[in-house]
Amino acid sequence: MTGLQQAIENARAGRLTLSLNTDEFDKLITACDVYIEALRDLQYDAVNLSVHPLGFSEDHLGSGKQLAQLFQRKAAGEPNSAESTFLSHIEQAEEMKALFIAVRSSIVQTDASNANNFGQHGR
Repeated sequence: MTGLQQAIENARAGRLTLSLNTDEFDKLITACDVYIEALRDLQYDAVNLSVHPLGFSEDHLGSGKQLAQLFQRKAAGEPNSAESTFLSHIEQAEEMKALFIAVRSSIVQTDASNANNFGQHGR
């Protein structure tokens, strides 16, 4: 289990809290969504580049075809391609978003519990 996954589990179990209001977490969650969408656009572009001619005279020069294929493999389809990098970043951003959602939920639950306890023992 990664450190981030452990933090998510701790937050879900109520063992991790931060002194921020839920509005701040809403902003963080929205920022994650925006970032993930931008990464998906980049991933789409990388895949798209991997299948289209790149202008190296691929149709009539063998060396142009080889050069284009090198760049196309860097764009998508291999473990170290741009596509793979974008997918990895998307996965990390989604994990961070899950952490923020879990912490926000924990804050809401704690606030509700505290308010309920205060109401029972208060004025």
